[in-house]
Amino acid sequence: MGARTLINVVLLLAVVGLAAFIALVSESDPRIALEPLSNENPRAVSHIRLDLGPGGAIELRRAENVWQLVEPIRIAANDFRVNTLLAVLGAPVHARIIAQSENLSRFGLANPQGRLWLDQLEILFGDTEPIHGRRYLLYEGQVVLVDDAYFSHLSSSAANFVNPALLGRNPSPRGITIPGVRVVRDGGRWRVDAEGMRVDTNGITSLVDAWRNAQATAVRPYEQSLDWKDEIRIELSDGDLRFDLARTEYELILGRPDLGIQYHLTKTAGARLLGIKPDDGAS
Repeated sequence: MGARTLINVVLLLAVVGLAAFIALVSESDPRIALEPLSNENPRAVSHIRLDLGPGGAIELRRAENVWQLVEPIRIAANDFRVNTLLAVLGAPVHARIIAQSENLSRFGLANPQGRLWLDQLEILFGDTEPIHGRRYLLYEGQVVLVDDAYFSHLSSSAANFVNPALLGRNPSPRGITIPGVRVVRDGGRWRVDAEGMRVDTNGITSLVDAWRNAQATAVRPYEQSLDWKDEIRIELSDGDLRFDLARTEYELILGRPDLGIQYHLTKTAGARLLGIKPDDGAS
Protein backbone atom coordinates (compact mmCIF):
# COMPACT_ATOMS: atom_id res chain seq x y z
CA MET A 1 0.00 0.00 0.00
CA GLY A 2 1.46 3.39 -1.04
CA ALA A 3 1.98 6.27 1.38
CA ARG A 4 -0.73 8.37 -0.32
CA THR A 5 -3.26 5.54 -0.17
CA LEU A 6 -2.45 4.91 3.49
CA ILE A 7 -2.96 8.57 4.35
CA ASN A 8 -6.35 8.57 2.55
CA VAL A 9 -7.46 5.46 4.45
CA VAL A 10 -6.44 7.00 7.78
CA LEU A 11 -8.29 10.25 6.97
CA LEU A 12 -11.43 8.34 5.99
CA LEU A 13 -11.38 6.28 9.17
CA ALA A 14 -10.91 9.45 11.20
CA VAL A 15 -13.90 11.13 9.58
CA VAL A 16 -16.15 8.10 10.05
CA GLY A 17 -14.94 7.73 13.63
CA LEU A 18 -15.65 11.37 14.38
CA ALA A 19 -19.16 11.15 12.95
CA ALA A 20 -19.87 7.99 14.93
CA PHE A 21 -18.49 9.49 18.14
CA ILE A 22 -20.57 12.67 17.89
CA ALA A 23 -23.69 10.68 17.02
CA LEU A 24 -23.23 8.29 19.95
CA VAL A 25 -22.54 11.10 22.42
CA SER A 26 -25.58 13.09 21.31
CA GLU A 27 -27.85 10.07 21.65
CA SER A 28 -26.52 9.02 25.06
CA ASP A 29 -26.68 12.51 26.56
CA PRO A 30 -29.93 14.36 25.77
CA ARG A 31 -28.48 17.53 27.33
CA ILE A 32 -26.34 18.01 24.22
CA ALA A 33 -28.35 20.07 21.72
CA LEU A 34 -27.53 19.55 18.07
CA GLU A 35 -27.29 22.59 15.83
CA PRO A 36 -29.70 22.75 12.85
CA LEU A 37 -28.46 22.50 9.29
CA SER A 38 -29.35 26.14 8.67
CA ASN A 39 -30.72 29.18 10.45
CA GLU A 40 -32.77 30.11 7.39
CA ASN A 41 -36.50 30.45 8.01
CA PRO A 42 -38.40 27.78 6.00
CA ARG A 43 -41.45 30.07 5.93
CA ALA A 44 -39.45 32.58 3.91
CA VAL A 45 -38.78 30.11 1.09
CA SER A 46 -40.88 30.73 -2.03
CA HIS A 47 -39.19 28.54 -4.64
CA ILE A 48 -38.20 24.86 -4.45
CA ARG A 49 -36.45 22.85 -7.12
CA LEU A 50 -35.55 19.17 -6.90
CA ASP A 51 -33.03 17.82 -9.39
CA LEU A 52 -33.65 14.10 -9.76
CA GLY A 53 -30.91 13.46 -12.32
CA PRO A 54 -32.23 11.17 -15.09
CA GLY A 55 -35.65 11.34 -13.41
CA GLY A 56 -36.03 14.99 -14.36
CA ALA A 57 -36.85 17.90 -12.08
CA ILE A 58 -39.69 19.01 -9.83
CA GLU A 59 -40.36 22.69 -9.24
CA LEU A 60 -42.72 24.32 -6.74
CA ARG A 61 -43.53 27.98 -6.12
CA ARG A 62 -45.34 29.75 -3.32
CA ALA A 63 -47.56 32.74 -3.96
CA GLU A 64 -49.82 34.33 -1.34
CA ASN A 65 -48.88 31.52 1.09
CA VAL A 66 -50.12 28.86 -1.31
CA TRP A 67 -47.77 26.27 -2.82
CA GLN A 68 -48.20 25.29 -6.46
CA LEU A 69 -46.50 22.51 -8.37
CA VAL A 70 -45.33 24.13 -11.63
CA GLU A 71 -42.95 21.55 -13.15
CA PRO A 72 -43.47 19.03 -14.70
CA ILE A 73 -47.21 19.76 -14.28
CA ARG A 74 -49.20 22.69 -12.94
CA ILE A 75 -51.53 21.86 -10.08
CA ALA A 76 -52.06 22.65 -6.39
CA ALA A 77 -49.27 21.19 -4.27
CA ASN A 78 -49.42 18.94 -1.23
CA ASP A 79 -48.62 21.34 1.63
CA PHE A 80 -47.71 18.54 4.03
CA ARG A 81 -45.06 17.13 1.71
CA VAL A 82 -43.69 20.58 0.91
CA ASN A 83 -43.38 21.46 4.60
CA THR A 84 -41.75 18.11 5.33
CA LEU A 85 -39.17 18.85 2.67
CA LEU A 86 -38.56 22.37 3.99
CA ALA A 87 -37.91 20.87 7.42
CA VAL A 88 -34.45 19.84 6.18
CA LEU A 89 -33.31 23.38 7.07
CA GLY A 90 -33.88 22.58 10.73
CA ALA A 91 -32.47 19.06 10.59
CA PRO A 92 -30.18 18.37 13.58
CA VAL A 93 -26.59 17.94 12.40
CA HIS A 94 -24.65 15.06 13.96
CA ALA A 95 -21.29 15.93 12.40
CA ARG A 96 -19.71 18.63 10.21
CA ILE A 97 -16.44 18.72 8.34
CA ILE A 98 -15.02 21.19 5.85
CA ALA A 99 -15.66 19.91 2.35
CA GLN A 100 -12.64 19.27 0.15
CA SER A 101 -12.87 18.30 -3.50
CA GLU A 102 -10.67 15.23 -3.00
CA ASN A 103 -12.92 13.70 -0.30
CA LEU A 104 -16.39 14.37 -1.73
CA SER A 105 -16.47 11.04 -3.54
CA ARG A 106 -16.05 9.22 -0.22
CA PHE A 107 -19.42 10.57 0.88
CA GLY A 108 -21.19 10.11 -2.45
CA LEU A 109 -21.14 13.86 -3.04
CA ALA A 110 -18.87 14.08 -6.09
CA ASN A 111 -21.81 12.72 -8.09
CA PRO A 112 -24.70 13.39 -5.70
CA GLN A 113 -27.85 11.32 -5.75
CA GLY A 114 -30.00 14.44 -5.65
CA ARG A 115 -29.88 18.23 -5.51
CA LEU A 116 -32.31 20.50 -3.71
CA TRP A 117 -32.59 24.26 -4.13
CA LEU A 118 -34.54 26.28 -1.58
CA ASP A 119 -34.56 29.71 -3.21
CA GLN A 120 -30.79 30.28 -3.68
CA LEU A 121 -29.67 27.68 -1.14
CA GLU A 122 -28.32 24.47 -2.65
CA ILE A 123 -28.18 21.16 -0.77
CA LEU A 124 -26.54 18.06 -2.26
CA PHE A 125 -27.53 14.58 -1.07
CA GLY A 126 -24.87 11.86 -0.93
CA ASP A 127 -24.57 8.36 0.53
CA THR A 128 -25.65 7.08 3.93
CA GLU A 129 -23.13 6.13 6.60
CA PRO A 130 -23.13 2.52 7.81
CA ILE A 131 -23.48 3.08 11.55
CA HIS A 132 -26.89 4.75 11.92
CA GLY A 133 -27.97 5.06 8.28
CA ARG A 134 -27.68 8.84 8.38
CA ARG A 135 -27.11 10.73 5.15
CA TYR A 136 -24.25 12.95 4.06
CA LEU A 137 -25.23 16.37 2.70
CA LEU A 138 -23.11 19.11 1.19
CA TYR A 139 -24.27 22.53 2.34
CA GLU A 140 -22.41 25.83 2.27
CA GLY A 141 -19.00 24.23 1.92
CA GLN A 142 -19.48 21.62 4.64
CA VAL A 143 -20.17 17.90 4.59
CA VAL A 144 -22.82 17.32 7.24
CA LEU A 145 -24.46 14.21 8.62
CA VAL A 146 -28.23 14.26 9.28
CA ASP A 147 -30.99 11.72 9.84
CA ASP A 148 -32.12 10.26 6.52
CA ALA A 149 -35.66 11.68 6.58
CA TYR A 150 -35.60 13.85 3.46
CA PHE A 151 -34.00 11.99 0.56
CA SER A 152 -37.14 9.92 -0.08
CA HIS A 153 -38.85 13.11 -1.28
CA LEU A 154 -36.12 13.65 -3.84
CA SER A 155 -36.40 10.10 -5.12
CA SER A 156 -40.19 10.22 -5.55
CA SER A 157 -42.31 11.27 -8.53
CA ALA A 158 -44.00 14.61 -9.06
CA ALA A 159 -47.33 12.91 -8.29
CA ASN A 160 -46.32 12.69 -4.63
CA PHE A 161 -46.30 16.50 -4.44
CA VAL A 162 -49.85 16.85 -5.81
CA ASN A 163 -52.53 18.08 -3.41
CA PRO A 164 -54.74 15.06 -2.60
CA ALA A 165 -57.92 17.16 -2.93
CA LEU A 166 -59.49 15.99 -6.19
CA LEU A 167 -60.94 19.37 -7.07
CA GLY A 168 -58.17 21.50 -5.61
CA ARG A 169 -58.46 24.17 -2.96
CA ASN A 170 -61.88 25.74 -2.25
CA PRO A 171 -63.65 24.32 -5.32
CA SER A 172 -66.92 25.75 -6.65
CA PRO A 173 -68.53 22.98 -8.73
CA ARG A 174 -71.32 23.95 -11.12
CA GLY A 175 -71.99 20.56 -12.61
CA ILE A 176 -71.15 16.92 -11.85
CA THR A 177 -71.48 14.13 -14.39
CA ILE A 178 -71.01 10.60 -13.10
CA PRO A 179 -72.05 7.34 -14.79
CA GLY A 180 -75.83 7.53 -15.23
CA VAL A 181 -76.46 10.91 -13.60
CA ARG A 182 -75.67 14.58 -14.12
CA VAL A 183 -76.44 17.25 -11.55
CA VAL A 184 -76.17 20.95 -12.28
CA ARG A 185 -76.43 24.12 -10.27
CA ASP A 186 -79.52 26.03 -11.36
CA GLY A 187 -79.50 29.47 -9.76
CA GLY A 188 -78.96 28.83 -6.08
CA ARG A 189 -80.11 25.20 -6.14
CA TRP A 190 -78.90 21.88 -7.45
CA ARG A 191 -81.05 19.71 -9.69
CA VAL A 192 -80.74 16.47 -11.61
CA ASP A 193 -80.36 17.03 -15.33
CA ALA A 194 -82.32 13.96 -16.47
CA GLU A 195 -85.95 13.61 -17.50
CA GLY A 196 -88.06 11.19 -15.51
CA MET A 197 -85.54 10.84 -12.70
CA ARG A 198 -86.39 12.13 -9.26
CA VAL A 199 -83.64 12.32 -6.68
CA ASP A 200 -84.12 13.47 -3.10
CA THR A 201 -82.50 16.77 -2.13
CA ASN A 202 -80.38 15.10 0.54
CA GLY A 203 -78.95 12.76 -2.09
CA ILE A 204 -77.87 15.64 -4.29
CA THR A 205 -76.39 17.56 -1.37
CA SER A 206 -74.45 14.51 -0.21
CA LEU A 207 -73.04 13.96 -3.68
CA VAL A 208 -71.94 17.58 -4.12
CA ASP A 209 -70.40 17.68 -0.63
CA ALA A 210 -68.59 14.40 -1.27
CA TRP A 211 -66.92 15.88 -4.35
CA ARG A 212 -66.13 19.20 -2.71
CA ASN A 213 -64.34 17.42 0.15
CA ALA A 214 -62.92 14.41 -1.72
CA GLN A 215 -59.35 13.57 -0.65
CA ALA A 216 -57.26 10.81 -2.18
CA THR A 217 -55.33 8.40 0.01
CA ALA A 218 -52.53 8.56 -2.55
CA VAL A 219 -51.64 10.28 -5.82
CA ARG A 220 -49.54 8.28 -8.28
CA PRO A 221 -48.40 8.44 -11.90
CA TYR A 222 -51.11 7.57 -14.42
CA GLU A 223 -51.19 3.89 -15.40
CA GLN A 224 -52.36 3.20 -18.93
CA SER A 225 -52.71 -0.50 -18.12
CA LEU A 226 -55.60 -0.02 -15.68
CA ASP A 227 -59.09 -0.98 -16.75
CA TRP A 228 -60.43 2.53 -17.41
CA LYS A 229 -64.11 2.02 -18.24
CA ASP A 230 -66.03 5.17 -17.42
CA GLU A 231 -65.57 8.94 -17.42
CA ILE A 232 -66.47 11.65 -14.92
CA ARG A 233 -66.74 15.36 -15.66
CA ILE A 234 -66.73 18.14 -13.09
CA GLU A 235 -67.66 21.67 -14.16
CA LEU A 236 -65.93 24.30 -12.04
CA SER A 237 -66.12 28.08 -12.08
CA ASP A 238 -62.55 28.25 -13.41
CA GLY A 239 -62.70 25.36 -15.88
CA ASP A 240 -63.80 21.77 -16.31
CA LEU A 241 -62.06 18.59 -15.14
CA ARG A 242 -62.25 15.14 -16.70
CA PHE A 243 -61.42 11.97 -14.80
CA ASP A 244 -61.03 8.44 -16.11
CA LEU A 245 -62.68 5.94 -13.79
CA ALA A 246 -61.34 2.52 -12.80
CA ARG A 247 -62.37 0.18 -10.03
CA THR A 248 -60.46 -2.52 -8.18
CA GLU A 249 -61.59 -4.83 -5.39
CA TYR A 250 -60.50 -2.33 -2.75
CA GLU A 251 -60.22 1.05 -4.45
CA LEU A 252 -61.77 3.58 -6.75
CA ILE A 253 -59.15 5.21 -8.99
CA LEU A 254 -59.72 8.50 -10.79
CA GLY A 255 -57.20 9.31 -13.51
CA ARG A 256 -56.15 12.64 -14.99
CA PRO A 257 -54.52 11.57 -18.27
CA ASP A 258 -53.96 15.23 -19.18
CA LEU A 259 -51.62 15.57 -16.16
CA GLY A 260 -50.34 12.01 -16.01
CA ILE A 261 -51.61 11.35 -12.47
CA GLN A 262 -54.24 9.25 -10.77
CA TYR A 263 -56.03 9.59 -7.43
CA HIS A 264 -56.61 6.54 -5.24
CA LEU A 265 -59.63 6.43 -2.92
CA THR A 266 -60.94 3.77 -0.59
CA LYS A 267 -63.91 1.80 -1.79
CA THR A 268 -66.15 3.54 0.77
CA ALA A 269 -65.01 7.03 -0.18
CA GLY A 270 -65.39 6.17 -3.85
CA ALA A 271 -68.94 4.97 -3.31
CA ARG A 272 -69.88 8.38 -1.92
CA LEU A 273 -68.66 10.00 -5.13
CA LEU A 274 -70.83 7.67 -7.21
CA GLY A 275 -73.61 7.11 -4.69
CA ILE A 276 -76.52 9.23 -5.94
CA LYS A 277 -79.52 7.02 -6.72
CA PRO A 278 -83.18 7.49 -7.65
CA ASP A 279 -85.84 7.52 -4.92
CA ASP A 280 -87.55 4.24 -4.26
CA GLY A 281 -90.71 5.75 -5.75
CA ALA A 282 -89.08 6.95 -8.95
CA SER A 283 -90.41 5.51 -12.14
